[in-house]
Amino acid sequence: MRDLRFELTAEQAKIVDCDATAISVVASAGTGKTEVVARRIERLLQDRSNASPVLALTYTVKAADELRDRIRARLGDLDRYVEAETIHRFAHSLLLQFGTYIGLPPDIEVLTKLEDRAELLVRWLDGRICSVPDDITATFNALDVGRARLKTPPLLKEWDAALSSIGAVDYPSMLTSAIDLLELSPIRRTTAERYGHVIVDEAQNLTPAQYRLLTLLIGGPNLKGKQLSATLVGDAKQSVVGFAGGDHTLMERFCEQYEAERFELKENFRSAKNIAAFGASVATRLDSSQESRTPGIHYAAAGRVERYEAPGEGEEGRYVATWIKGLLDGGIPEDALAVGEAGHVRPEDVAVLARSSSALLQTQSALDDLGIESATAASPEDWLSTRLGRLVLATIDLRANPHHRSARWHAARILEVDEENVASLSELAKLLERHPVRQGLAPLYEMNTPEGLVDTLQQVSLPDKDDPERYAAWNTDVCLIEETWNSFVERTRPDGRTWPAFSQHLMWVQRGRLMDPGVRLLTVHKAQGREFRAVALIGLNKGQFPDFRAVSREQARAELRTFYVAVTRPSRMLLLTRAQTRHGRYGPFYPNPSPFVDWN
Repeated sequence: MRDLRFELTAEQAKIVDCDATAISVVASAGTGKTEVVARRIERLLQDRSNASPVLALTYTVKAADELRDRIRARLGDLDRYVEAETIHRFAHSLLLQFGTYIGLPPDIEVLTKLEDRAELLVRWLDGRICSVPDDITATFNALDVGRARLKTPPLLKEWDAALSSIGAVDYPSMLTSAIDLLELSPIRRTTAERYGHVIVDEAQNLTPAQYRLLTLLIGGPNLKGKQLSATLVGDAKQSVVGFAGGDHTLMERFCEQYEAERFELKENFRSAKNIAAFGASVATRLDSSQESRTPGIHYAAAGRVERYEAPGEGEEGRYVATWIKGLLDGGIPEDALAVGEAGHVRPEDVAVLARSSSALLQTQSALDDLGIESATAASPEDWLSTRLGRLVLATIDLRANPHHRSARWHAARILEVDEENVASLSELAKLLERHPVRQGLAPLYEMNTPEGLVDTLQQVSLPDKDDPERYAAWNTDVCLIEETWNSFVERTRPDGRTWPAFSQHLMWVQRGRLMDPGVRLLTVHKAQGREFRAVALIGLNKGQFPDFRAVSREQARAELRTFYVAVTRPSRMLLLTRAQTRHGRYGPFYPNPSPFVDWN
């Protein structure tokens, strides 16, 4: 039975109750797709005549965690029948279970850092007297995008051989290796028997490699055995990862390949009227067959869309910072709110978005000058802020996988010693014991499990001469590790709290880190799937947004889709800004305004 505490619209209810084997849901921004996904899972599991486990695949770790928490709160014990994971994490679980069938070792090494991948490639090529590429970063970009698109980029054969030489995978080869597994009929059959339903969120971001993995799992056309029911939810207008191999046309391919029943969610529940109208105008430019959907829809709040052209980039940053300060001090203006709606705004309710991270620097500086705390998204490389913290992570990796080359390389780089000095756990422990601070980590090498990890870190003592900033940074690192340990304990049985399991948990948490308190400073790509009460979208000049590298028609459309994602993030306030003057290599110049905005 449906939980009547959550009232659905007629179109949402049709999706929740549909019994078709294949379903495609086109869900524009703010149409309640996350609620629909959760309710569909709930209905599938509460129908005990056909209660098979549900695999929910998401685009980000954060989205998977939020969906898992939502299901747990509603279903109680039934939540054990739901696996909410990213596609990469699902692929990794297949490799851990069946990887030996394709020659992978039981304890697969995962190379997550560019420097580890670069070190392996250089060593492999040097050992075969092959030339090393001048630009390693560009080489791996080409390798990653090529594999995402199921192509054969240069050096792929050599890179696959290098990975195989140490029994390792990187993120792209997690997918290609999982595809190799599911192309084995017994493995596909065994895996498919575990589930009754597959639901994919943000499906507009699927790459050809992810889609191939998905269709192998689902089964169906030209594949023997069970076909799983599948629901794909997404919106082509919000596809922003084409640069990484994403292909928004794959949702349509799914409809054709599986004769899927197609639904469309149109009614916007998130945005206010003026913001929804602006987003609809962008959507119409993406698909001229779509008419603006604002008429006929009731919006409780009017909202505001504002534009500002600053004389220069510094003035642009200061204007945005002042605009944010006004919201934090005085709240959202009454004429932008629904009747009776509170206007209070927390710093975390506000985001500054830009096409590239460099465009955010002036605003960040201006916020600092006003004493307003801000936070930026973190990557795995800068998850912890101190060298000692990063050494803790390397230590955990080594305890989990003492034979993994990348773990030793990482520890050696942090300690600035040769790899031979950390060839074994005992040698590394002795090396740490000779250091006045790092010796506090030596007890970790005597623990059979990580149960005492946090207590040990809290006992580490920094010298009195150290500055307060370093103390604060180390304490922050310890708190973050403790928070991560607690989340690991919540989802792991006591007998499963091992060094390898905690190391894997850390790897996935780093990819989806929750940011620190403060106004959010994000690139548009980092903001996908998130919602804020107020958003300032800055740097709206031609060459900045749209990006100067977008020269083809498809690249230009990809930029417009990215713009659509940005302007549909706020619920009440949207500010669009540009600088009339920018500084280039040879002095100031006057860029053309972004064609995405009418500045009149």
